[in-house]
Amino acid sequence: MLLVPVTLSAAALTAALAGLIPAGLALAVAGLTVAARGATLVLRRPAAGRRTGWQRPISAGLGFCGLSTAAAGLGHWLAPDAYLTDVPLPAELPLIGLFFVAGTLLIGLFHLPGQAATYIGRARRLLDGVGIGVILFFIAWLVVFEAAGLKGAALTAVLVASVAAGSAVVGTMRAAPRQPGAVLRGLGALIMIIAQTALILILDYHLSPDWLLLAGVPLVAGPLLAGLELPPGRTPEPTTGAAGDGSFARYPLLALPLGGALVAAAYHLVVTGHFDPVSAVLAIVGVVILAIREALAVADVRQYARRLADREARFRALVAGSADVTMMLDDTLVVRWQSPAAARRLGLADADVVGRPLLARVHPDEADAVLAALESGATLIEARLGDGFGVWRETEWSVSDQRGDPSVRAVVVHVRDISRRRQLEHALHQAARTDHLTGLANRTELRRLIAERTGPSVLIVLGLDGLSSVNQLRGHEVGDAVLVEAARRLRAALVPGEIAARLASDQFAVVTNGGAVHAQMTASRLLTLLSDPYPVLGVASHLSASAGLAEHVLHEDRGGGAINRAELALQRARQLGPAQPPQWYDEATATLLRRRLTIEQDLPGALARGELDLLFEPVVELPGGRVAGVEARPRWRRAGLGPVEDGEFLPVADQLGLHHELGTWLLAAAGRQLGAWSRTMLSGPPLWLAVPVTPALLAADGFVDLIAATGFPPSRLVVQFTITEPEQPDLIERLTAIRTLGARTALDGFGVQATSLSLLRRLPLDLVRVDRRTFAGADTAVVAAVVNLARQLGVDVAVEGVRDDEELQTITAAGCRLAQGSLFCAASVPERLEAYLDTQRAGR
Repeated sequence: MLLVPVTLSAAALTAALAGLIPAGLALAVAGLTVAARGATLVLRRPAAGRRTGWQRPISAGLGFCGLSTAAAGLGHWLAPDAYLTDVPLPAELPLIGLFFVAGTLLIGLFHLPGQAATYIGRARRLLDGVGIGVILFFIAWLVVFEAAGLKGAALTAVLVASVAAGSAVVGTMRAAPRQPGAVLRGLGALIMIIAQTALILILDYHLSPDWLLLAGVPLVAGPLLAGLELPPGRTPEPTTGAAGDGSFARYPLLALPLGGALVAAAYHLVVTGHFDPVSAVLAIVGVVILAIREALAVADVRQYARRLADREARFRALVAGSADVTMMLDDTLVVRWQSPAAARRLGLADADVVGRPLLARVHPDEADAVLAALESGATLIEARLGDGFGVWRETEWSVSDQRGDPSVRAVVVHVRDISRRRQLEHALHQAARTDHLTGLANRTELRRLIAERTGPSVLIVLGLDGLSSVNQLRGHEVGDAVLVEAARRLRAALVPGEIAARLASDQFAVVTNGGAVHAQMTASRLLTLLSDPYPVLGVASHLSASAGLAEHVLHEDRGGGAINRAELALQRARQLGPAQPPQWYDEATATLLRRRLTIEQDLPGALARGELDLLFEPVVELPGGRVAGVEARPRWRRAGLGPVEDGEFLPVADQLGLHHELGTWLLAAAGRQLGAWSRTMLSGPPLWLAVPVTPALLAADGFVDLIAATGFPPSRLVVQFTITEPEQPDLIERLTAIRTLGARTALDGFGVQATSLSLLRRLPLDLVRVDRRTFAGADTAVVAAVVNLARQLGVDVAVEGVRDDEELQTITAAGCRLAQGSLFCAASVPERLEAYLDTQRAGR
């Protein structure tokens, strides 16, 4: 699109110079090509991302320039007589075009990006241009035009050209710093204005047609420069403030023309001694323009000053109300300014800080680190800063290096006091690692402290036995006071380097220095201290204490292993009963304890998972060996534990409150099995079935009703129980109720349990089961004494655990009537027991 008008214009002008076509026709062709180029730019749709506020006026100026040039050329070509007879028509056409060209070009130039954002600024700029143009014409009039007698179209053209040229220069210089290509557009506009003026002068003064061709070259080159398009994406936004108010403090635009006007006026006055009316009018117009321009400048400056004052007020309000202290440092880190918040937040007056290095206020231990952070360009720094009261404040600095910003030229530091936050963090950290009641270290902190130890040490875990009774009888306030007193005793008993902690509600821990002997002595001493009465809150509370010890192995599991081992040793000590010496961790004992803990964790839900079975062991009559009854023995199959016998998990069921659930299942399952045997074994007397009942189930309300509800035949039921307490409440009444129902009772574990003979005389019993450990290795006389004693009380005796013929001969000779054990048939599943019973019947 750019090469076509250039080629046509150049071809037409070259043909005219060669004499092939008239000069007017060549000028007309060149003008039409320029007009076509302008029309194309006006009608074309702008591309995305391009600003069009300046393009359309300039494009229209190209069109007007081309049309006026073409009209002048056609007029010169078609009406040469009018040109020769001095008819003003050919000169008036480009004069009219000059007005349109100058107007549209100036509108486009004054809309270039980077111009003033306010109308006052644009008006000032326009007045600058008009003033410069008037002053330049004033100078030219005094020096040249007055003597030459310039008048008519030429005078008007020169005046308009001067004003338009001045405005174009002003608009171009203002947009040049921010607008790529602004100088080329301004230069193209200036060339078009001068070329249009030259064309008017050529036509008005009837110069040779060759001058038309000479004027045609700039008339073609000017539009090409002014019509260049701005590349997309590079258009900057207009500026505001002092840089965009339209002032030209950076350029002496008015000073130079005014100085030249004064020199020209003085010269003219010296030479001629007077001023003609034209020069007087020009001088008056120039003064009026300058006065209006300065009035607008004053208004603009006042408006800008108000904006600056508002901005400063907002800035001061923000800085004054901010919780941060803002400081500005120079290149040597000397404070040059600080915000008013420094006095309010840190008690720092300007006299104490401004003009002094900021590092002088930093804690000496941290000054080097802060300096290194500032030099490395760190944006966030934490340091202790001395306030105006001599207190070191924990502060956080946000650093912004703005020394490259001409309006700042400083390192800006925003200082925030984080002392309260640090105190809160410390309090939270302390609470997370400290027991809130006693102030001792908690389990987490103890693990950390043990892991940090580098020398040999022993961990002692102490348990207060009876604390739950104190809480129930005297209230938790007394219990808490006991714990506080126990913690005080521990602290007082420790030597430097030893650690005390609280692990649980009634467990404490002590980490001792040295070896096992010192730890044993320390544990014994602490047991004595903790077992003394606790006279707190007006009452004396009595507790006992137990202790478990374990050595700490360096670099093990961050201290958790020693704590676990010592706790297992403590459980062993508690199982042994009160007043026991401190117990050391033993791997075998720990294995049993872990098994017990596993049983406690996994036993709930075992019935729902179908892990419980019933085994049956026959009870035979002596000396014949006939099976008189069967003992039902529950067994638990648990992965990882293997078979768990009833003597191991039934006591745990009592502790966990599972006695009712397991007892109901045991009676129901045994009853079903007994019913099945009754239907299949028609020969021989009916078998009775002994079912073990835990102490908790026997003491539970409704146990007798439970027997009736399960459908078990009472006449064939033997309730087998043990005595855990010598004087168990309501035991006689419950056994009497069982016998009244039709069932029989059997005391299990006679000889190994703490059972007095007087209690045997009072209990309603039908059977006494004697453990083999009672008669193993004894002679017949000892066994006979036990059997005779039972007979005198009216109770049958059954010996359990018979293993060989020698033991069988001993109990038979002593007159024992019932026996069971592996010698006959070990406890087994129902099918194996049925096979044994069939074998017994066939043997008879």
